[in-house]
Amino acid sequence: MKNNKKQLGSHDPLQLLKVWRAYQIKRWKRQRRQRLKPGRPTITNQLPQLKKQRGKKIRWQLVVILGIFTLGSLTATYFISTKSDIQQLAVNGTKSVPDQQVINASGIQLGDNVLWQLMHHTKTKYNIQTKLPKIKQVGLQVSQINHVAINVSEYKTVGYMFKHKQYYPILENGTILKTKMTQSLGNSPVYSHFKNDRYLKLGLKLYNDIPDSIQSAVSEIRLTAQNDNPYQVHLYMNDGNEVIGDLRTLAKKIKYYPVLVKQMDGKGKIDLEVGAYSKLFKQSKS
Repeated sequence: MKNNKKQLGSHDPLQLLKVWRAYQIKRWKRQRRQRLKPGRPTITNQLPQLKKQRGKKIRWQLVVILGIFTLGSLTATYFISTKSDIQQLAVNGTKSVPDQQVINASGIQLGDNVLWQLMHHTKTKYNIQTKLPKIKQVGLQVSQINHVAINVSEYKTVGYMFKHKQYYPILENGTILKTKMTQSLGNSPVYSHFKNDRYLKLGLKLYNDIPDSIQSAVSEIRLTAQNDNPYQVHLYMNDGNEVIGDLRTLAKKIKYYPVLVKQMDGKGKIDLEVGAYSKLFKQSKS
């Protein structure tokens, strides 16, 4: 009987509750000791560091705000004062276009506000390039607070269109200027009988693809379109010879020109349109 009572007592709820409470207290004390170990971060230990970091953040925000305010004030003061008025205006990069024409086309005048001009530089660029087609690139540069320079670059003249007994400069982008000239200048070739832009662009590409050693020998490029070949072209050379070819293929074949010239006993035509052969000019009887 006694043994049976002991077995029942070992499962007494009150006894189990005491054991569980003792275990929880022991566990809580162990966790507390671990939290209080030296070097282990606690909320109390972290508070001074958090306050320090927050103070640095606030000071940095104040510096940024003051900096923006100061910069804005200086900008506003400069914008309002006469120091922001353009006192000197110059043009850099021109070769054939007069500087004064660039200034007139820009619309910029002495006394204009520097910042206003910088904010509207796109309009200035458009005005110059529209009124002066030879201008390729435009940029504004400010120095010494109120000195403005208009930096430009020009399209190269790659030839002259001959029509109505006048010569008109052709730019590298294919634009034909309205400037009338009584003669061509430099070593650029003359283009004639090109009735539309399509064939002219092919003519410009042809000349650009010709080897440099032969380019200087070309005097005139004339479109002599035939019914069977609308791309036929004649090249009149400075040495008195003529070259016949196709706008689309002549650039690849003209490399044989120096060899064919050496094989000729005089001046004549070199036909590179289909094959490659030469024919001397007929000599007039004296």
